[in-house]
Amino acid sequence: MNNAIVDVRNVSITIDTFQGPLRVIRNQDISLQPGEILGIVGESGCGKSVLVNSLMGLLPYGKTKIKADTFMIDGNDCLEFTEDDWNELRGTTVAMVFQDPMTSLNPIMTIGEQMYEVIHRTNAYGEDYDERAIAIDLLKKMGLSTPERRLSQYPHELSGGMRQRVCIAMAVAGRPKILICDEPTTALDITTEAQILRLMQTLAVEAGIGIIFISHNLRVIAQICDRVMVMYAGKCVESATVEGIFNEPRHPYTLGLLLALPQGKWHGELKAVEGQPPDLFDLPRGCAFNPRCKWAMRICGNRIPMVTNVGEGHQFTCWLAKLEGL
Repeated sequence: MNNAIVDVRNVSITIDTFQGPLRVIRNQDISLQPGEILGIVGESGCGKSVLVNSLMGLLPYGKTKIKADTFMIDGNDCLEFTEDDWNELRGTTVAMVFQDPMTSLNPIMTIGEQMYEVIHRTNAYGEDYDERAIAIDLLKKMGLSTPERRLSQYPHELSGGMRQRVCIAMAVAGRPKILICDEPTTALDITTEAQILRLMQTLAVEAGIGIIFISHNLRVIAQICDRVMVMYAGKCVESATVEGIFNEPRHPYTLGLLLALPQGKWHGELKAVEGQPPDLFDLPRGCAFNPRCKWAMRICGNRIPMVTNVGEGHQFTCWLAKLEGL
């Protein structure tokens, strides 16, 4: 039985630009179970943020075309959603934590005012509730000291780590079933980052919230995620459990990302993935990674590889890995 709270199949997303229609996401699937943490990794421009923004209805209105076989969020078919429909879903069913908390928070409103607004709008606590008590309890759960004082402060009076915790508290204030985190720890120091990652794991385990976590940092992905999607040029090239990705990578791009990490006794230059991501207006024929792949074969430049399954939940798209393994 499929209990997925996100069940999107064969989705393609096209955005109108000055140069013409740009197909940003190509025939992509994404699923999420309650309490699961799904990591999405890939270079800038691979479509990570566009994919998750589509789950929030945040793509440019009137300039975006979404086609999919299935686009279900918590049992709702969202393909024909209006803005009013999305407003009902945002905050209560699906919420988002963005990369920069300073631009996510209103600088002229206190933390308390912004939290109270979320609590009122989501209507997740019935008719009789104490907004101040709820806000204080949420800030306590986020590990903020003296939460009563924080409610009367403005965003600029808090540190970066505190602001990010406030953003997470606001995101979960509506008791959502899905939490999308778009690189929420990029600007934080390593100690604060570790504290926020523990908060995410607690939300998944204790509250059963399904979390989609976007990051360029594979160390963070290895630490927090249950399953990982590796995206390249608008499409997932490999998907597996976190153990499968790090211990048995099958796609050359995944392997390249892992080899770019500093090793245990590393000395010398990092092994970067050579070349540049392709122009989405002019994708290469066949496999999109073909021009950068040192193992590329003739078939790679002529035919798009089909999805291959190895083991439970491990999928990849590569002709060489299918034939010989990596």
